[in-house]
Amino acid sequence: MAELRVSADGADSEDELRLLLRWLREDESLERLVGGRVGAAGPAVPGHMGTGFDVLQLVLGTGLSSAALAVSILQWRDARHTRPALTLRRGDIEVDIPPEAAADEDTVRRIVALLEAPETGEGTGSDDSAA
Repeated sequence: MAELRVSADGADSEDELRLLLRWLREDESLERLVGGRVGAAGPAVPGHMGTGFDVLQLVLGTGLSSAALAVSILQWRDARHTRPALTLRRGDIEVDIPPEAAADEDTVRRIVALLEAPETGEGTGSDDSAA
């Protein structure tokens, strides 16, 4: 099983992430191979209330089609009235998907590469952008 972390920009990022999780759970093409929860990106700083829930942690089952997951995420984003900027992170590799990024073959290819990269992300450590 692999883990993918998704974050969204904006004041309503927690709501957006919860909606994305619901979308993925209801997507028949993913065959219930995606589970997850919305949580905090890191521990609360002592003396502060915390940052709130700002990251979606997805657990990806074996046999999951990376392309199907990429397309589903982009379809959800494109169905939104206001497209949030998304950042997908797996290990040391991340892909930024700005609101104006097209849901085209290149963007899907970048997300698939992220999902299929070795879990450690060794030697990559680069920031990729889907713009």
